[in-house]
Amino acid sequence: MRTGAQQFPAVIDVTGMSVLVVGAEGGVGPAVVDGFDAHGARVHAGYLSPGGVADMPGDRVPVHAEPAAIGDFLDRVEAANGPLNALVFVSPPVSVGKALDIDPALYAQVARDELVLPVLLLRDAAARMAQRGFGRLLSFCSMSGKTGAHPGVSPYAAAKGGLIAFTRSLAAELAPQGVTVNAIATALFDVQVTKTGEDLEHVLKGIPVGRVGRSQEAAAAALFLASRLSGYITGETLNMSGGRFMD
Repeated sequence: MRTGAQQFPAVIDVTGMSVLVVGAEGGVGPAVVDGFDAHGARVHAGYLSPGGVADMPGDRVPVHAEPAAIGDFLDRVEAANGPLNALVFVSPPVSVGKALDIDPALYAQVARDELVLPVLLLRDAAARMAQRGFGRLLSFCSMSGKTGAHPGVSPYAAAKGGLIAFTRSLAAELAPQGVTVNAIATALFDVQVTKTGEDLEHVLKGIPVGRVGRSQEAAAAALFLASRLSGYITGETLNMSGGRFMD
């Protein structure tokens, strides 16, 4: 007789996996790093700015956005941590103002940081993983990238919408090589809350579960999508909005 344990080994099975978390210092990044470390992965915390990574587990290394530097960066990660099994890109939401008031240079900057950088990282990591026949690529996006209905974040929404489209396209190409590509679209999480009192209460009324998301919940979703048992899920964008947005 087969036992449940035989059919279902640890659902979140990332033990021994080499994992790179880029943007580890921001948003849900620290929780993601902690989650992988707690489940036995070899974690490399890539930071876009140095604040907030001093106490993180695993190796820490700055990430350079220049296209020519991506390959060298991944070479250093693999030299220190072994062949890369999973890459997770995290970036916190950016509020930049009304679309017609924004300097065009800011559009270019947001597109570089929130679209070009993750696309190049995912692409270069994908090439390495495809040669080895296994890989997990994951990006944290935003519900604004799916709905576009959040005033004040048009450059960010455009970049994240592009990243979601890239996720689907890359997933279709890499599926035969055993590499999955997915995204997580988050809404309001604890690391973003700036409202208090009646303002926060008003926001929570629009969320069916009645609360903001917890960073650990976002990390748990990332852990599963990076795990060995998630191989039949690719090209998807997981909504994490407490029921506020549903497909």
